[in-house]
Amino acid sequence: MSTDYKKKCIIVDDDLQNIAILEHICNEFFSHEIEIINTFSIATEALKFINSEKIDIIFLDIEMPVLSGFELISAIPDQSKAKIIIVSAHEKYALKAFRYPVFDFLKKPVSIADIRECLNKIEKQTSSNNHHEISDNILVVNRQDKTIFIDITQILRMEAAGSYTDIYLEDGTKINSTKKMNYYETILSKHPFYKLHRSHFVNLNKIREIIKNEGDGMVVMQDGSKIEISRAKKDEFLRSIIKDKKL
Repeated sequence: MSTDYKKKCIIVDDDLQNIAILEHICNEFFSHEIEIINTFSIATEALKFINSEKIDIIFLDIEMPVLSGFELISAIPDQSKAKIIIVSAHEKYALKAFRYPVFDFLKKPVSIADIRECLNKIEKQTSSNNHHEISDNILVVNRQDKTIFIDITQILRMEAAGSYTDIYLEDGTKINSTKKMNYYETILSKHPFYKLHRSHFVNLNKIREIIKNEGDGMVVMQDGSKIEISRAKKDEFLRSIIKDKKL
């Protein structure tokens, strides 16, 4: 891998020996690619640092006192762009890890080859993302199993599903993305999408009707799905519809 920019990394593990081993591997063999800027044996201290610094990679243990690795992941702000690499001696956490916004899972003891493969994956994804997430009207959804190209005009709506996002298309297809919905709100900001409430992000051009006599209101999409308009969003939403010349 050839790059002028060193990715900033932290290690979070309650075992100081494990920290020392991983830090040694990174400094000895990958110092031209990554830089370990801090290490933490207490997850709460790591969270404070994550909230205040720009970090590219987090090497994270799972079993820790006070705050587990999974609890730390859930507490990391949505706007963080850090790649989370689980480093654990317990394979039982591998499946659970991918229910979270985790980039990779490494089993202890970690080898040089493990780190090399992980960094290669990061470089590959970074190169792909540098070709723009949106090209014209195409949305690129990168997943562990495949990369999916979606015509944005075919998207009806998106729904938050924990740390994931379900994307619903006109043809009835549902695509599951490992990105949080806040991510799509940002990259689709120039397109006619609107967040009705915390869990629903809809394409304004795909609304069939608005039912105004059910509570605070209900949006009916072209596929017949119904989404309640939150009280706090109602007036702003109607203004957006009018501005978009839908009413």
